[in-house]
Amino acid sequence: MKKTLLTTVFITGYFLLMSTLGIFASVPVSVHKTARETVRKEIIRNIACPEFLTTNSDANQVRVVVDVTEAGNVTVAEIASANPQLKQYVLSQLQDLKLKNSGSAEKVVLVIKFKVS
Repeated sequence: MKKTLLTTVFITGYFLLMSTLGIFASVPVSVHKTARETVRKEIIRNIACPEFLTTNSDANQVRVVVDVTEAGNVTVAEIASANPQLKQYVLSQLQDLKLKNSGSAEKVVLVIKFKVS
């Protein structure tokens, strides 16, 4: 009697443990988040610090909302900056940009901070 009760408890515990570990193992990493991060990095990598910036300031920041199609075409939905010249520069850089690794249609919010070195 004691042996069968112990065996039943052990088997039940084993199945509960395996079920719990199976649930944790089957939860996928957010593919959407990593795809969006890849698109964000590729866009920022394609925009260099312009030569007309001579000092570091808070005005050297641009906030951009872009739509990326499945084909990799970038369309600027919104753009804002305290520096109008920098705003125009980023807009011109993004207008003809075509990404290689877009994969799916995305709406991406970018905050680009330019630093003069």
